[in-house]
Amino acid sequence: MARSKSPANPFAHRSPKPKVISLIKLITRRQRGNYHRLARSLKRLPGVHAELNYYGKEWGWALRYRRGDAALCTLHFLPSKFEATITVPRKMEDWALGPNHISRTTKRDIHALKRSSSRMLRMPLGTPRRGVDLARMIRFKVTEK
Repeated sequence: MARSKSPANPFAHRSPKPKVISLIKLITRRQRGNYHRLARSLKRLPGVHAELNYYGKEWGWALRYRRGDAALCTLHFLPSKFEATITVPRKMEDWALGPNHISRTTKRDIHALKRSSSRMLRMPLGTPRRGVDLARMIRFKVTEK
């Protein structure tokens, strides 16, 4: 997970716990549209729910999507910056790099994970296409369990 600079993150402290709407207000109008489309898509998946989680002073508060005990992804809201972090297991990597599942940009990012020891993919969600990619990856995680 990437660290955010504390001055840029108004919710870097544990208290007070922000409301989700306060986090959403940090991002641009276009990014908000991407968030709402993604959130609607994730709410349709059985057993998937969102919760606010505190990641320390460096990262602050973020919205984590879970299904049961399994964390599916984390959405990070910073001023004009909307990103997600998702763990990419080998099975998902093989699926994602297959034909027509996700965009070339996301495939390139997943392929870059092979060169690192990390299985965590951090992806900006500034375009609707990246949100669709994230939703498809989460759908894959949910159906594989």
